Amino acid sequence: MGLAKELDYDLLAQQLIRSIRADKSQEWVNQRLGSTSNIVHRWEKGHAKASWEDFLKFCEVFRIDMKFIFVSYLRFQGEVHEVKELLSFLFSNKSLNDVSKSCGLTASKLRRLKNGETNLSLNNFLQIIFGFDDMESMALVYDLAANNSIPLLDESNNKRIEITKHYFSNPNIGLVLICLDLNAYKKLSFHQDSFISKASGIPLKEVNEILSLCEANELIEMKNGLYQSGSIRVSDRGSRDQMLNTRKFWLEKAISNMSDKTELDAYGSMVFIASQSARKDIIGLYLRFFEDFKKIVMEDKDEDLIPLILNFNLINPGDDDIND
Repeated sequence: MGLAKELDYDLLAQQLIRSIRADKSQEWVNQRLGSTSNIVHRWEKGHAKASWEDFLKFCEVFRIDMKFIFVSYLRFQGEVHEVKELLSFLFSNKSLNDVSKSCGLTASKLRRLKNGETNLSLNNFLQIIFGFDDMESMALVYDLAANNSIPLLDESNNKRIEITKHYFSNPNIGLVLICLDLNAYKKLSFHQDSFISKASGIPLKEVNEILSLCEANELIEMKNGLYQSGSIRVSDRGSRDQMLNTRKFWLEKAISNMSDKTELDAYGSMVFIASQSARKDIIGLYLRFFEDFKKIVMEDKDEDLIPLILNFNLINPGDDDIND
């Protein structure tokens, strides 16, 4: 069972608020929220649930840039307090029944939340996003909490950090894991390193080493003679330098395989001039592209699957302040 379906979201909301509060007293926070009662105590003890509006005010007290976090993790560029807009974006390209299966909230409740008939609580928000991607959601809540302890998630988060370190040291891990989801692999009678090596283009010895590493870190487990993904998945979120090095790794891999390209492959580059504001719009377009990209992948019903690598780089090779 995946992490998302195991979590107690009422408890997670309580612990997240406590973690964000850190060393500030409840009284200090209550005063800045303008609350005449100890509402923070009630949130942290589970005697009351923080509404989405209340949670945003709480985050403002701690100067948390929610807009930046939402763009970074959820690709959402709208106003974070606009619940209808936020949920419409999160549910886009997905049926409410599919969202319900992933997060555990009923389709009727999701509809009421989306239509504004029921107020969104922090608990519900956490349950929804963890249903989409528990790795990204875990990173998001720790970003909110400035990496302070969240007892309910600390063990899983330590695994996430360890797995991410391994991925950045050898991004081929991601490619091997993808190959385990190929229909042709799932149809095998038993696991074959040679199949993964052929599908990924990775030498047999390295495939064996990666699988051993993944099994030791609970990324995969052997069931009925074949490897299956575990509840914790690999993440490519890290420091800027780590991510740049990873993009460089995939770019070099793509270039080395150029001689094997087919007429269906897409490749190329663009060099152009634009203003700083245009660059922001271009990055916004790039982020929205991923919603369409995910829709194509999710709606792909063809059983003849192959691994694909998509690599993007948008960089300014010179000085941002060249006109100053």
